[in-house]
Amino acid sequence: MRIGDKLILIRRIFCFLETAKEGAVSKAALKHGLKQSNMSAAIRELEDKTKCRLLTRTSRGMVMTDAGKKVYEIACNIDKAVCDVDELSLAKFNLSGSIRLWTSDALAAAYLSACLPGFYQLYPDVHIDIICSIESPNVLYEVDLALVFEEPRQSSAVVLMKHDLKFGLFASMDYLSHNGYPKNLTDLQENHKLCVRDNFSAVWEEWKNLQDGCRHIVASTNSSSMLMQLTRDGIGVALHPMSIGLKEQGLVYLDKLDFTLSHPFWIVSHIDAKDQPKIRALINYVREATSQL
Repeated sequence: MRIGDKLILIRRIFCFLETAKEGAVSKAALKHGLKQSNMSAAIRELEDKTKCRLLTRTSRGMVMTDAGKKVYEIACNIDKAVCDVDELSLAKFNLSGSIRLWTSDALAAAYLSACLPGFYQLYPDVHIDIICSIESPNVLYEVDLALVFEEPRQSSAVVLMKHDLKFGLFASMDYLSHNGYPKNLTDLQENHKLCVRDNFSAVWEEWKNLQDGCRHIVASTNSSSMLMQLTRDGIGVALHPMSIGLKEQGLVYLDKLDFTLSHPFWIVSHIDAKDQPKIRALINYVREATSQL
């Protein structure tokens, strides 16, 4: 098919797509500044091309036939490809500067590090200054973005994304070879060693109940990285984000215990920073990467 024929076909496809979205040729034409007659003609020509009726008129407006739904699916993929190329051409070569991002060490290791591979290939001139600490920033405008475990209450804070971080129980292969695999949660509490993060019992009632019933809590820490090191060294069983534990060589996810927890976190920005192109580019990339986790 020649380029000219392809362009004509794509125009017809987009006329159909927008009409299907709006439920009326007149609305779609008005929205995109086209003549209603031209849009109707484009849809008829697409129906002639596919040899199928794509839209039918009902009391609720124009609705898709089964064939129309199939064409709509294809049209959406074409639309996404066009948008991807458009965003790439605008963002990849023009964005630069620094982004100050605050997060806890837990979220940095469990979530952020899994989202960033590939970002720098798309935006080589954007620098991310990642600030990790236990206490969240007192004033949000000191940073461009923050990943926080508590929903922000400041009037100047804008929530850009919310996600749930999932946790599970892990032990090292060395630990299991010396102590065996816990038969159940009661066996874990009575006969196994547990390493804990100080604040977990305040976050989850289920974890507090399990921890309170454990006879051998051998270590506690306020550091996620230290908790992971204790687990790697075979000191005891510990609760870790699934995104970290499943990637750690030498760790075993104790899925037979059927004990999982989750906790929401928020990605927030200051109202004056949220619309900066570099901020939007990072959020869009993180959102796409999150869907793959």
